[in-house]
Amino acid sequence: MSNSYNATEQQHGGRKSISITTFKGRKCVIKVYPDEERPAREAKIMQAVSRTGYAPEVLETHGNYFISEYIDGQPFADLYRAATMSDDEKALENLASRLCIFLQMFYTLHEGLILGKADFDDFVIVGGRCCCVSFSGVKEGLPFQDIAGIVAYAMCNAVGNYYSAYPFVRKVLDCFHLGALDIINDMDEYFTVYSEEKGLPVDRERIEAVLLSFDDKAFDWEMIKSQSSNE
Repeated sequence: MSNSYNATEQQHGGRKSISITTFKGRKCVIKVYPDEERPAREAKIMQAVSRTGYAPEVLETHGNYFISEYIDGQPFADLYRAATMSDDEKALENLASRLCIFLQMFYTLHEGLILGKADFDDFVIVGGRCCCVSFSGVKEGLPFQDIAGIVAYAMCNAVGNYYSAYPFVRKVLDCFHLGALDIINDMDEYFTVYSEEKGLPVDRERIEAVLLSFDDKAFDWEMIKSQSSNE
């Protein structure tokens, strides 16, 4: 890569490196891989999605790296955690709706592919849209497998208790006409990621029990929220 790239931030995730820098007067992101196949594949997918307005524009691809524009938006993960902390039902449903619009677009645009890596840090809210800034985990699969990962992430990252994720999870499941039983068996691999890679404690049995309760028509989130606030 040219020495004119002035890297201002460096992160290492797995076997790839990510640098935030300036390229041709624009703030951008450089992703460097140890091979040439994966960056070419991710750049191709990102560029296709960028034409819909839901991903960064790819500025250059070459060998084992590609450069994309830097999207400056509200971090989805931060918004989600804040909404669960305050039990803001409308905010959680709004975030879920925006994410579902992106997912439906992606599955339509790339039939037979899923994101494959459920991580809210890969999304930002820009101009009311939920944009994805990483497609490194894309693989073949069915939408419900992606939804399983998203629900697992939502449950594990809810601030307070697992019930705080209810408005978000219920909205996502309803959007794709799924119930807890439809995805529960596909959540295990994501629990492994959170417990091993992120060092987060995961009570699988508790999460599954809470998630299954979301399918109960008699479930009363307002009552549970009230009880939690009094503890």
